[in-house]
Amino acid sequence: MKILVVSALPQEWAPLKKHFPGLRPVHKKPYARFALDLPGKEITLIESGMGENSLRQAVEATLETFCPELIIFSGFAGGLHPDLCVGTVCVASGARPIDADSVYSFGFCEELDRFLAQKRVEPVLALTAKSPGDKRLLAALACGKPAVLDMETASLAEAACRRKIPFLCFRAISDGIDQELGFNLEDICDEQYRVRLFRVIGLIFKKPSTLSGFLLLWRNSSFAAKRLCSVLADFLNLPADLLARMAEGITWERQ
Repeated sequence: MKILVVSALPQEWAPLKKHFPGLRPVHKKPYARFALDLPGKEITLIESGMGENSLRQAVEATLETFCPELIIFSGFAGGLHPDLCVGTVCVASGARPIDADSVYSFGFCEELDRFLAQKRVEPVLALTAKSPGDKRLLAALACGKPAVLDMETASLAEAACRRKIPFLCFRAISDGIDQELGFNLEDICDEQYRVRLFRVIGLIFKKPSTLSGFLLLWRNSSFAAKRLCSVLADFLNLPADLLARMAEGITWERQ
């Protein structure tokens, strides 16, 4: 069974290396790509970079040579509900761009539902934005239901559904609804939304108060990544025939 795993940042997938020592690099440019062989499974992992443009370029290029039977996105998200604390692992039961009315709704088979319940993975609506915004205001779009804020889910859902490839999105909460970053991503990222260390250092020098925010985000992200990769590793270690049935049982509807 061929599986494509997509993460935006190296911090989101790095703990997988402890679970899978056989994960090996394939190439670094224009995006990092890794391969993993498990019994009955051929897994490709790509590090796409943040945002819709970087994601689409990396995924489109990968799908030219790799034809997966399941696409998984695994990454961080901001919580938009008080019950979603840092480290909570979620699965997208729906995805919506915040600047559009269309919503992708996903349904899972009984076996996948059972796995998610056993791992305490919370179903959420993924609201996809071009850049982070006021989480309290964005939470209103979810009408009180558990939701997360990210920059990629809806775009990848659209690409997967267009190709009729089953899609699954795992998200771990890196910042809760009451935690604001204290800085703009544009201040620390390049045009492809890749974090640049020299920009981070420059911002800290210009605005020392951001240092505490960076340290808190680093600590929370490290905790979230370990929880996220633990769930993802358990999922990928399931027998290939079971994974195939779970993938075939994923349904989607665009409303």
